[in-house]
Amino acid sequence: MNSRGGYIGAKAVSQPAKYESKKYETMKRNLLLFGSLLVLLSSCAKEDSENVNQDSIYSIYELFYDVSTDKTIARATFRFGGPTGTLLELNTPAISTFNGDELLYNAVTGVHKKEYAGFTTSGTFVYTDHDNNTFTNTTPTINSIAFPVLDTISSAGAFTFAWVGDPIAANETVTLTIDGIQQGNFEIFASSVQGVSELVLAANRIQNLGIGNATCTLMRAYNKTTIDQGTSEGGRMAVWYSTTNTIYIGN
Repeated sequence: MNSRGGYIGAKAVSQPAKYESKKYETMKRNLLLFGSLLVLLSSCAKEDSENVNQDSIYSIYELFYDVSTDKTIARATFRFGGPTGTLLELNTPAISTFNGDELLYNAVTGVHKKEYAGFTTSGTFVYTDHDNNTFTNTTPTINSIAFPVLDTISSAGAFTFAWVGDPIAANETVTLTIDGIQQGNFEIFASSVQGVSELVLAANRIQNLGIGNATCTLMRAYNKTTIDQGTSEGGRMAVWYSTTNTIYIGN
């Protein structure tokens, strides 16, 4: 997928061909699911943090808010040797906190996290390793974003989607994902251009979604490839805000 997004298309076919197409799509989804499970299992191989060189631990700090659930999630991920290295579980006395609350390890996802009710706009991660080194990193304030007053997007031509909220700032990306009624079909529109406050949706890509209600997810994400305090391996930080709406795709 490039910065303009990507899609999976679907065309009208005869009934026998449509039946075979559905069987193929089902088989393909099952294979993709199986492959994803294998990747998940392999990626979740983990090691206790006490067993590795403390200066070779790479840190990832994330804070995100989802309007639909009205929950904020703070999570820290630690990997040995770099961003794709072995996942690490912090064991005593190593600890990671967010705003003073301990982040607990999730063995399924391999992250340390805590959930909060409502919107937590920012906070501070503190990580203490087995050598009693402490690293403190404060997130930027999550910048909100919202849908405009909009119930229909016409597929007759290109459509300018202007969100409610600030233009794109440095290190930010705004993404609109539209999941249409066509089976397995969705479109992703995105921009990281500073100062932009709208997305132009191409007519042919809107038409790929089909006529009917579509689930639309709008997200503003801030990503920084460095952290203020970390080991020699470094780390990264991300915060984002996500909201979902239903919009009708019309003729």
